Amino acid sequence: MKKIFLVITICVVCQFVKAQSISEIGKISLSVIMPENVDGLEASQLSKLETKIMQIVTNSGIGVSGNNNSFVIYPQFAIYENNVVEGGMQNIIVIKSELSLFIKQVENNVLFSSISKTISGSGSSKLTAITNAISKIDINDNDFKTFVETGKSKIIKYYESKCSDIIAKSESLVKKQDFEQALGLLMSVPEEVSCYTKVQDKSVEVYKSYQNQKCKALLHDVNISVTNNDYSQALETLKLIDPSSTCFKDAQAIIKKIESKIDAEQKRQLALQMKIYNDQVALEKMRINAIKDVAITYYKNRPKVVYNYIIR
Repeated sequence: MKKIFLVITICVVCQFVKAQSISEIGKISLSVIMPENVDGLEASQLSKLETKIMQIVTNSGIGVSGNNNSFVIYPQFAIYENNVVEGGMQNIIVIKSELSLFIKQVENNVLFSSISKTISGSGSSKLTAITNAISKIDINDNDFKTFVETGKSKIIKYYESKCSDIIAKSESLVKKQDFEQALGLLMSVPEEVSCYTKVQDKSVEVYKSYQNQKCKALLHDVNISVTNNDYSQALETLKLIDPSSTCFKDAQAIIKKIESKIDAEQKRQLALQMKIYNDQVALEKMRINAIKDVAITYYKNRPKVVYNYIIR
């Protein structure tokens, strides 16, 4: 019997956050971290393994797109036995392997949950045997569900313990005029955490300060659009100016100036926008969506980070 050891060591350059939609902000999610190249495995096999991991996570009610994402899930796949079974027209390769999954909090390098499963596969070659083993991973296994739920529970506890620190850090960032990071930080708190409402209220407060910083630049863009007779773009930019900002009166004055120059559809859109301004519930919803947009943009634009995971 010949033994072959194959250990995946994660060393990957990846975007800290994958793209997501507004609806995913406030939801607990995990970023699936995979190696780009591993000796002994084909790219298609790594892709199949990644798909299995994503299915394991989503089956437990957690997203995998990630938003901020401080929490990752990554694999270790070790082949510890490789046998040749003689017979018939051709020999069969049988492998035994161990799949381990880990959920980790990145910044503090703290392991939140882990699991290991033995899986076997067979085929006419080592590669087909590995593919067969990966295909046999049971994404509905209750042990996997418990593994993910344990990680989720610890993520919630983590945020419960950090609520005050997160709010304090956001206030510190606001003092530095770093509104985007402050909003990104606040929007990282999941809805399940008891301080979520308090954090959301703080995010609105920060957003209003952010608007005061941005409104002059927005007005400048509006005036350029008006000068170019691009009233459609002017209206789109005007929508970005919050009623609480110091520039709102100037924005309203521009709207009155161009009202007679816009077409019927643009007037209809403008009327809908004004209706939102006069409806506190709709206005608050608009602000929250705008805040989530800022958070998404902030995390998308974060620099790439190199993660080195040595599986022990």
